[in-house]
Amino acid sequence: MCFAILRIFTLSDARAALPEPPRQRDPWQPPTTVAIPDYVVKVSAQLFAAGLADPRGGVYRKVEIFNLHNDQDTVQTHAWLFPGETAVCWNGLVYRVKSAGAVADLETDVQTVLSAKPWSGRMPTIFRAGDDPDPAPAAFWSDMQSNQTIVPTSISLLLRLERADLAEKLWAAPEVPTIAGNKVGPHETEEGLWLATAATAWFATAYWRLVFAFGAGNDLEAADVGESILEWRSRVPDAWRVENRWVPKRVPDISFLNPVPQLTADARRRLKGSKREDLDLKTIADDATGVGHFSQQPQAVRVAQLIDRLEDMIGSKISYPGPLVFSFAPAYKLLVREGDAAVIALIDAYENDERLTRTFDYSRPWNIAYTPIAVHQVVELLLGDVLGDNAWKGKTPAELQSWWRERHSTSRAERSFQMLADDRATHEQWLESADFLTTRSDLQRFQGGFTMQPGGCDPGKSLAPPNGESFRTRANPSMTELLQKRAAALANLGSSLACVMSVKLALWDEKAALPSLRLAAKLQSCRANPLIAIARLSVGDETAASDWVAELPHHAKFPPLMLNELAPFWIFPQDPVLEQAAQSLFEKPDADWSPVKAYNHINSPLIAVPAFRRAALTALHDSTVVARFTQRANGYLSFSFANGGGGSFPDSVDPRAARGEEPPIRAKDLVAWGVSNMEGAPEFGLDWTTAEKDAALPVIGSFLESNGADLHPSPSRLQEMDCGGHISSKPSSK
Repeated sequence: MCFAILRIFTLSDARAALPEPPRQRDPWQPPTTVAIPDYVVKVSAQLFAAGLADPRGGVYRKVEIFNLHNDQDTVQTHAWLFPGETAVCWNGLVYRVKSAGAVADLETDVQTVLSAKPWSGRMPTIFRAGDDPDPAPAAFWSDMQSNQTIVPTSISLLLRLERADLAEKLWAAPEVPTIAGNKVGPHETEEGLWLATAATAWFATAYWRLVFAFGAGNDLEAADVGESILEWRSRVPDAWRVENRWVPKRVPDISFLNPVPQLTADARRRLKGSKREDLDLKTIADDATGVGHFSQQPQAVRVAQLIDRLEDMIGSKISYPGPLVFSFAPAYKLLVREGDAAVIALIDAYENDERLTRTFDYSRPWNIAYTPIAVHQVVELLLGDVLGDNAWKGKTPAELQSWWRERHSTSRAERSFQMLADDRATHEQWLESADFLTTRSDLQRFQGGFTMQPGGCDPGKSLAPPNGESFRTRANPSMTELLQKRAAALANLGSSLACVMSVKLALWDEKAALPSLRLAAKLQSCRANPLIAIARLSVGDETAASDWVAELPHHAKFPPLMLNELAPFWIFPQDPVLEQAAQSLFEKPDADWSPVKAYNHINSPLIAVPAFRRAALTALHDSTVVARFTQRANGYLSFSFANGGGGSFPDSVDPRAARGEEPPIRAKDLVAWGVSNMEGAPEFGLDWTTAEKDAALPVIGSFLESNGADLHPSPSRLQEMDCGGHISSKPSSK
């Protein structure tokens, strides 16, 4: 057995920043117990030596502690209270106490924890079985748990208190199956396995406390927790710090703590800094008039203030796993709006700014590893949005400074035109330049996507001109000639970039694009491209629909996974070739895009496709049970399909909702629920009683039938395809 497992720690003289319980360093004689393996007791001693908070001498009471949980600054819990208004909680950490209540009963509380399936904490909430009991009675315990089980620390605390009888009950509590019904094996059966579980869970709980405090701007809490973690980490073997992907683990892997020094230092830096002027950046970003005080300041002052506030930047994730998105943050929007004037300051920040933002990157919300995002990483994205990614990537800050000095006097459009005309530029640089020049001016590209200017993408207004509109009269070469040249070159090379370049040409000069579109459509990578099909159909290319439809079954993504890949069907619903293909794609009962399977896309442009709408009306008479409710927890009602997958929605207090035994979910219920989300549609609750749903179904069907011919899908042409956020379907009458 390895040294990392056998080592018995000794408590150093160094003190952690969080208050240390009075008896943390007192000797302890582990209790004798036959129901708990010796290695569990041994690991408990190791963790207390590392810093697991000692509850001895505390009074077990109801307390309100300062801790971030569910967007609240405090948590109601039961803990061991000490003089000085600190308490040891069930997760083995010390917290500052806001208020103390009555004495709590430890034996009763342990019994309450046992009734709440404590070992379910090994799994994230979404993976737990649907028959979990009401968590409210055990909230004093479960609220101290953050996607890492606190059963090991709870057992250790009880052992430390010489309540082996209660610790034995927690150890004896059964594991719980997953949501799929898969059984989980017995508790860890050897020392290394238990050490890895217990140590990782305790350190992870402490790290998440640091992450949440830092992200919420509680720098004092973040600094104290961070310094404590660093002290605790110094007391354990170095082998624990090494990333360990072995399964099962017999050595703890606390490599996720690597960002702690940086986080702690940044929190301390913020505490020493002076308070800056409050700015409502959201209001400023939303103000299209530009008459406010901030907007009237010199541009250099505005840019400096915005870059200074990048340390408070909070990004978001649209999907898991997926990239962080900052383009919705007001400071980000405002800096992009400053454009070229911000470049010099951004380059300086890219090279020299060592601060952290308030944002963390992660694969999935329940993963332990959360990586802090530095300001310079956000600046890198900003430079890409202002200059174009391919214009500057690969350059050192010094090279970028030199590059910018040569070009700062020209506009983004002029630089893009020059890049498009440069035969030495890379294919990606050509494409990025073409993209900027042909993109409609009421859209702003952010991090690979688009955001709309105020009033942008309004189908009731005239089409906004492209960014390169001023080049309409440029000749020798013209924009059309350059785009044709680049599209042909890419197609002749067999490059998949030819698909996009030919579409950019169509956006700029629709009639001149047809030869390039046909050439690109011959490439395997372009044949099923919906944008090429839309562009060809827009100029009356007679073979466009048949070419696209013939390729769909052979495309790697078929059936299409994204809604916008089906756009030709609703933009050209009367095309006979597309109409026939739509019948196969939407009306067959087992079709992947039938309204039953695609119920969440009923309130979308698809409902304007006659075949999809007919299939929806037919499904409103289908009583086949397709799903069942699985659980009602955390304010949501979840359901799952027999063949996998499912969904959830907010639990309602609607008097029509069924209570007790939930009704089965029929095909017609799912479709009616989807229709009810349309503007002007009658109400329909998936959780209503069967009688209520049956009464509402004819009304839903009547609404869909009477409004079907008047539906107006958007986008309705190629130039609107980048207005993805505005994809909608609005009935003209109710």
